[in-house]
Amino acid sequence: MHSSRRRCIHSGTSGRLASTSTDDIDALVAGLKDRPRVVLHFHGGLIDDQLGFATAERLAPVYEDAGAEPVFFVWSSGLLETLAGNLPRIIEESVFQTLLSRVTRYAAGLVLQRPGQRTAGSLSAPPAKAVAAELALLRTGQEPYARHPVPAEVPPLGDGERVRITAELSADSELADRNREIVGSVLRSAPGTTAARDIDGGRAAVATLMSPDVVAELATEAEAGGNRRALVTSALLVRKTVRVIGAVVRRFRDRTDHGLYPTVVEEILREFYLANVGAAIWDAMKRQTADTFAEAPEVRAGRYFLDRFSALLASGTRPQVTVVGHSAGAVFIGNLLDDLARRRAAADDPLPADFRVRDVVLLAPACTVSHLVPAVRQQSDLFDRLRMFTMTDEAERDDQLLPVLYPRSLLYFISGVLERGPEGRSALAPIAGMQHWYTSKGAFGERDSADLRAFLGSDARRTVWSPVEGGEPGLNSGARSHIAFDHDPATLASLARMLAD
Repeated sequence: MHSSRRRCIHSGTSGRLASTSTDDIDALVAGLKDRPRVVLHFHGGLIDDQLGFATAERLAPVYEDAGAEPVFFVWSSGLLETLAGNLPRIIEESVFQTLLSRVTRYAAGLVLQRPGQRTAGSLSAPPAKAVAAELALLRTGQEPYARHPVPAEVPPLGDGERVRITAELSADSELADRNREIVGSVLRSAPGTTAARDIDGGRAAVATLMSPDVVAELATEAEAGGNRRALVTSALLVRKTVRVIGAVVRRFRDRTDHGLYPTVVEEILREFYLANVGAAIWDAMKRQTADTFAEAPEVRAGRYFLDRFSALLASGTRPQVTVVGHSAGAVFIGNLLDDLARRRAAADDPLPADFRVRDVVLLAPACTVSHLVPAVRQQSDLFDRLRMFTMTDEAERDDQLLPVLYPRSLLYFISGVLERGPEGRSALAPIAGMQHWYTSKGAFGERDSADLRAFLGSDARRTVWSPVEGGEPGLNSGARSHIAFDHDPATLASLARMLAD
C-alpha cells in the first residue's frame, strides 16, 4: 500500500467506513502524536473514491514539505457522471428545445421591454424567428440575449399576461405534439430503456428524461381525458410552463438571475427534470458528509476519527490543525466544525475546551452560505483564521459547465438547479464560493448572507479572488477553473505559506 493510502479515511454510504477499518484509524491517529502540524483534507464531490486516493497521493508531498502531517478523507458521489451523461441528452431533447423556445420568447418579452411598456398593458413577445436566431448563437459560442440590457425595474408577471400566455400555449400545436410523444412513450415495465425509468415509483418515458413524477402526472392527466389521439396541449404542461416563465421574471425582479438564457435553462430543469440532473445525488452526497459524524450503531468514519483525535489532544499532543476543503469538501468541513462545537458543549467529551482549528481553507467552496455561516458565527470558539480561494465572477462565468449548452460554471448550476430549500424543494440558493453573490445588488438573502458578507469583508485576507498572482505570499492563486484549485501551483504555494506561518 502506498504511504499516502495509510493517511486516508475512506467512507461510503451514510459515512460508514468503507475500505478503512477502525484499526487503520487507530494507527493513523497514533501517528499524529507529537506532530507540530496536521492537515485534514476533504476533496471535492465530483470525483470518485479512486480519484480521491490519487488526490491524496498527489498532495501528500505538498503538505509534508510544508511540515504538516496530512489526513485525507476520501469519499465519492457520482455527480460528475450524472451531469456529463444526462445534461447533454436533456438539453438536446425535442421537448426541452420546445420548452426552451417558448419560455425564452415570453421571458424575453417580459424582462427586456422598455420601462413603462408593460405597465401600459402591452406584452410584446419577440417573433419566434428572432428567438430562434438568438438561440442559434449558441452554435457560435455566443450566449443568447447576453447583449440585451435589462431594465433597472422589472414588473411582476401580471394576471392578464398570465391568462394571455396560458391561452397561447394551450393552442400551441408543437407543444401538444411534444406532450403526445411523452405520454405515448410511457412504459409501465421496460427496464433499461432510459435513465428516467421508474425512479421513486414514477413512470419512464422513452421520449424524455423528464423527472418520472412529472411524466406520471402527464400520463395520469391523459388517461383521465380518455382520448389520447385527440389530446390538445396538456393543461398541466401549460401550467408548468407558465410557472417557469413566472419564476424567470421573479428572479430578474429580485436580481438573482444568472442572465436570461442560463436562468431559463435552470428554471426549466428545476420544474421538469430535477430527478435526472443530479439533484438527488447532490442531496445524498451532502447528507453523507453529515451522517459520517452522527451517533449510530454502526461505526461512522468522521465520528470515530474525531473520537480518537479528541482523546489524542486530551493526552497532551496539541498540533496546529488546518482543515482544507475543495468544492463539496467545504460541506464536509461545515459538518466537521458543527461536530466540534457539539463536542465542546458535551461535558463527557475528551475534546479539550480550549482546542481551536488554526486555519480553515476553502477552495472554490460549493456549500451554501447558510451552511457555512453557523461556523463563522462561532469563530472565536472554533478556529483562528479562514481563507477562501475562489474565482472572480468573470472567471466563474468563463468556466462553463457545458460549453454551448449551459454557459455558466458548476457553482452557478448548483446554485440555480441542485440546491433545495427548507421544505426540501428545489430552491435558488447563494453559494459561498460565488463572487456573484457578494457583488450583486439584488436579493442577496437574509441574515445568513449579510453575516457572511460582513465577516469576509472585514478582513481582505479572508478571500483570494482567482486569478491573482504577484501579491502578498499566501494570497495568490492562478486557478481559472473549478477543478484546478487543488493542483494550481500558486494556490498550493499559498497554502504552504499558511502552514509555515
